[in-house]
Amino acid sequence: MAGVIGRTQLRDRLGRHWDGARNGAGRVLVLIGDPGIGKSSMLNWLGARAGRAARTVSCRGGEFAAPMSTAADVLAALSGPNEAKSLAAEVDPLLAGETLRRALEQHGPVALLIDDIHDADPTSRTALNLALRRAETTDALTVITGRRVTATTTFSEGFAIEEMRGLDEDSAIRLLRGAATAPITPEITRHLLDLADGNPLALINLPKVLTPDELSGARPLPDEIPLSSDLRAVFTQQLPPQGCPPRDLLNLAAVTADGDWAVLAALRPAAAEALPVLEHDGLARLHRGRLQLQHPLLRSALIAVMPAPQQRELDLELADCPLLSDDVRLLHRARGVIGPDESLVDELTETARLTRKRGGTDAAALILDRAVDLTADVARRHSLLLEAAQLLSSAGDAPGARRRLEDLLAEPEARDLHVSAILTLATLEATNGAPGAGWNRLHQALETAPPDALGAVYARMCLPLGMLGLVTVIADSADTAVSLSKPDTREWGVARVINAHAVSAQDESRAQQLVDELSGGPDLVDLVEFDPMIGLHIGRALAIGERYDTAVDTLTALAGRLHGEGARSSLAMTLGALGETWIRASRFDEALSCLDEAIALSMSTGQRAFAPFWLSLRARIRAVRGDDEAATDDLELGFAISDEQSTVGARYFLLANAGFAALTAQRYDDAITALEELWSFEQIGGLLSPQLARWHADLVEAYVAVGRPTEAEPVAEHLVAVAATGSASRWTTATALRAQSLLHPDPDQARALLDRALSVYHPAIDGFDYARTLLLKSQSDGCGATAAAARHAFRRLGAAPWAARLDPAAAVDGMGALTDAERRILEQVANGLTNRQIAKRLGVSTKTVANHLYHAYRKLGVGSRTEAARFVLLGETPGRK
Repeated sequence: MAGVIGRTQLRDRLGRHWDGARNGAGRVLVLIGDPGIGKSSMLNWLGARAGRAARTVSCRGGEFAAPMSTAADVLAALSGPNEAKSLAAEVDPLLAGETLRRALEQHGPVALLIDDIHDADPTSRTALNLALRRAETTDALTVITGRRVTATTTFSEGFAIEEMRGLDEDSAIRLLRGAATAPITPEITRHLLDLADGNPLALINLPKVLTPDELSGARPLPDEIPLSSDLRAVFTQQLPPQGCPPRDLLNLAAVTADGDWAVLAALRPAAAEALPVLEHDGLARLHRGRLQLQHPLLRSALIAVMPAPQQRELDLELADCPLLSDDVRLLHRARGVIGPDESLVDELTETARLTRKRGGTDAAALILDRAVDLTADVARRHSLLLEAAQLLSSAGDAPGARRRLEDLLAEPEARDLHVSAILTLATLEATNGAPGAGWNRLHQALETAPPDALGAVYARMCLPLGMLGLVTVIADSADTAVSLSKPDTREWGVARVINAHAVSAQDESRAQQLVDELSGGPDLVDLVEFDPMIGLHIGRALAIGERYDTAVDTLTALAGRLHGEGARSSLAMTLGALGETWIRASRFDEALSCLDEAIALSMSTGQRAFAPFWLSLRARIRAVRGDDEAATDDLELGFAISDEQSTVGARYFLLANAGFAALTAQRYDDAITALEELWSFEQIGGLLSPQLARWHADLVEAYVAVGRPTEAEPVAEHLVAVAATGSASRWTTATALRAQSLLHPDPDQARALLDRALSVYHPAIDGFDYARTLLLKSQSDGCGATAAAARHAFRRLGAAPWAARLDPAAAVDGMGALTDAERRILEQVANGLTNRQIAKRLGVSTKTVANHLYHAYRKLGVGSRTEAARFVLLGETPGRK
């Protein structure tokens, strides 16, 4: 394996990762590099290292492959070919992802090795991405390779990445000289090293295209050395002659994309005789019922030198093969005809409609692409192009959608569709790291949009403005959108929902009125097609107005329908808003489930700009539960994405929850650093509703904890002012009383304020803040009953770090107070394992691990994994060093 030469450190790391997976510390790793850099060789090496535990899958075909073909191969590798049949007719990545997740969790230890993820069909990429982000398995090492292209970078976001660069000079020289059949002079060696740039495939093959005299310097090198500009030439030179059975078999395999041997043998009677020739020459092999080409570049080389008429002829031949499914045959027929063919366009659009209805949004878009090429009706072509772009945008394929939208905007004849294209393109820019560009595009569109479209443009402006954190301007844009939109239209409905969100975020006293006005409004699924954030808008407006039951019912119903529509980016928004609602209602288990899904969807469908919102909320729950390491990981990833994309709106929520996590861990200075930035932000941009991110009282508490109460007073005054409006939320009213109690100099008056806060909070819905208020009261009055009530409330919520504040002396009995199960789990925590890793190692659920940790924290009087580990390893009790 030449590609392994010079990769000692990478081999060592992969070996350690595999050893770790066998001991319950599995992970996902993505190897990224140029063609020929040695990615496949590293997988082969690791496969040999893992032995029978290795499962290797080569992706193939890209957009030409049948939907779920790679996903089916992965499932077959994990569970067997019979199980893989369940994905044969599946086009919904959400369902397929769940099937793959279960398979991954049930089989281990396993090394799942997936080569060339960029060449997988888009639906499989999404399904696999979801499965890997959802899976709780800890004894699987998944290593995925891909070229340095958008498909790979989008897939790998949030996973560990290894960049494979060119070989160092010593390794490159060793590989070059080992591949040469004649001595190479130092001058020629230097020249070839420069040409190869450390690429192993080029280093191996460059000496083969030069004569011994050219290598020795006896003859000058040719002006144009093959391979120096296109590595496909390595395989072009190895191809059998055109017209012979082996070449015919290779050509057909390249066009089929999946190389199904039954299909190849049915269409090429000489296939059985041609196969040994290809195997002997190292060009292909028969593996699991498919003709597997030696290298992904071989298929590219075959297609590159194949005349277009020959490729169309092969497609039509495949279109008549009864062994293929109707949908695959239709696509081959669409690629084989020259067109125009309106009847075929009709078939394609109907198939796309049915495919989308089954959840295959991106597959439907690719079908429409072919319909675009085959229609002679210019208006129909433009409409299909826009529909394909909108489907890809909904599925999360931003680059694919952008290409089609830019093509449409370049067509003067499509002017009547330009506003719709601009709205979609601006949405893509806002959600993919360029909110400023999206806003500028929409602002420019105001000059050319017809009067009846102005409301839609103003409504869409709210998306990039939100990402930029310009809340005041959002409300103005939403107001303008409502006034310019025709009543009872989608544009008007969207503008009203956005307006309710934006105004509530500034003035929570109006939230109840605004959400009342939305009752009986238009179908939210219809609005999603106009604004993918509709779930977030309606969910947050209802939550700020404390209509939690309505929010849960509305968002749950919307999520179910979006799942069926395949609108994965909108589904991520809706699930994230539902998770946020559950947090406000002190239902952390339900919230965690929704947020896990929202994060997986955001990261796997190109909506990474929104992932920081959901990561910050999940970090909040993890901090409440005492999993400070996982909370830190979520916050670090969220800040990294937000900083890269300059999304101020996301940073606002990240800082709020980072401050809460620090406060929970009693790192008061860190809490102040995070939350002071928010206070400064609001001083400049305008004060926001305390209900929006719920951080103001946390800053007050942190200031008081470090002896700086004077600095807390303006923050508390803002809470009191909002509460005094009379229409403020129940939560803000009670929290303002709690904040006042922290600053009141009279202990009796402070306790009275706490009693008033307790009377306002709902003990269950506001359960966490109710418990925090009980904690403060118990610290003030020393009443055992109050402390017991606080302890019970925190225990019900699983808030171990907060419960630990009520038991500062609980560690006196040390490890002797723990059960055997608690002790075993704490020992694993001290070894650095996560809850998922502990669960897998001990054969229990992650929830069981979390419950045991809660009880152990309470008995030891600790509030986090770090404190627990220090107690186990060093015998340190809380508060001692």
